Amino acid sequence: MEDRNIILLLTERDQRAITELQQKYRSYCLFIAKSILGNEEDAEECVNDTYLGVWNSIPPNSPADLRPYVGAVCRKTALKRLEQRMAEKRGGGRSDLVYEELDNILGGSSDFCDEIALRDALQKFLGSLTDQARRIFMQHYWFFRTVAEISEDLGVREDSVRSSLFRSREKLKKFLIKEGFVL
Repeated sequence: MEDRNIILLLTERDQRAITELQQKYRSYCLFIAKSILGNEEDAEECVNDTYLGVWNSIPPNSPADLRPYVGAVCRKTALKRLEQRMAEKRGGGRSDLVYEELDNILGGSSDFCDEIALRDALQKFLGSLTDQARRIFMQHYWFFRTVAEISEDLGVREDSVRSSLFRSREKLKKFLIKEGFVL
């Protein structure tokens, strides 16, 4: 089923929308959730919570493109679950390590993904990267994949992934300074 029809079902509060979301986006959401949580069982629960989150947010929201919307809801749900799990363990998680890498650039603001003003700048920055650098950057900072996981997926050495991430962070810092987000 096409996304616009799924959105219409959601808007009309038709229960078939959940089934359609499951059929179309289950594997995509599982990939996101498992990358963040690292646990199949938690990822499954997160995906189910994602469907509920989409159900509860459409309406009033009416996304132009459903795939990134569902992905964002899933990611937010997984991060919330990870935060709860880490609070229980009183430890840090993969997301903490990833955001820590960006803290030096952003002056300690680890919630840059949620900043509306930075969203457009980040999209512009990502457009300036090569396809490979953008893929590595997104897998690490959006999906919280490790260097080893990215290396295996892309068939490149881990050193190449680390170098790409380092260069991208340096470019991001210069870009954000130029755009006035960082002094």
